[in-house]
Amino acid sequence: MWDERCSADGYASGTELNDFLLRVIEKIARSRVLFLVQGEGKNAVFLAQQGYDVIAVDLSSVGLEKA
Repeated sequence: MWDERCSADGYASGTELNDFLLRVIEKIARSRVLFLVQGEGKNAVFLAQQGYDVIAVDLSSVGLEKA
């Protein structure tokens, strides 16, 4: 089910970052961050680009590959 959803063109949940993440990013220590149920990875990729050591986990290997 999730692989099918993530295999579609584009991003199933859009490309906008999570509102909660944007509100708390300044409070997250620059260390290892674990993202569970990450889907296509937009939030995890964003934090990795900001210099965080990110571990992203999801049931969909297709979603993680897209990330």
